[in-house]
Parts: sequence; structure tokens; C-alpha cells
Amino acid sequence: MTSRIYLVLQVSDLAAERAFYRDTVGLGEPVMNSNVWVEFKLDNGASFCLEQAAPNKAPLPPHSRTEFLFFVDSLEEFEKRYHALDFPGASAEGVPCDQTGIRAVQYPDPEGNLFRVTDRRHK
Repeated sequence: MTSRIYLVLQVSDLAAERAFYRDTVGLGEPVMNSNVWVEFKLDNGASFCLEQAAPNKAPLPPHSRTEFLFFVDSLEEFEKRYHALDFPGASAEGVPCDQTGIRAVQYPDPEGNLFRVTDRRHK
């Protein structure tokens, strides 16, 4: 039996979120890239997907129970890219999250969805 994992995040501004996760988080070019769906392949065979919210349906509110943890090559380099962005919250300092035993830092994306990042060397 083959199973795949897709993590899907509904967003209002698909273009801005695509650019953020591609360039700032460093997920690279999406393997699927349309005006309603963007899919990034992750190292473990899972996919992180962005879905354009229907015009008459607002996406789930930010700060829901789901959060994402991304491993980046360098937390310091990520923070430089993140703080260079121009959206409310990009200038805020990340919130340390050590409860999982991994040194991670939590940030909001451009729409306020929470995600965490950590260095690959902390795996």
C-alpha cells in the first residue's frame, strides 16, 4: 500500500504565499503551480500545498492548531531573509519553541499562519 502525505494550507493571496514559501522558507520551485494550487515536494516524499481559498469563503483564521516545522540550512540566513520582507509581522522577533526538544523559532507567514523553522543540523 502506497500512502502519501499532503499538508494543505488555504490562503487568500496565493502569489504572495507561493513566493514566501519558495524563496524565504527555501522550499524551491513548486512541482505543481497553478492559480488555485501550489505544491512543494518535501525531502521525505510528503508535499506542502497552498490552496487558493474560494472567493466567497474565507480561509481558516490564522493561529489555528496546525503549525508547520521546516528545516532550513541556516536559521541565521533564514532570519535575514525573513526580516527583509515587507509585511506586518516580518520585523517581529521569532518566538523560541523548545518544548519538542528541538531548538525551533516560530514566526507568522504573510497571512499570519504560524510556522516554525530550525537548522537542519538540529535534526
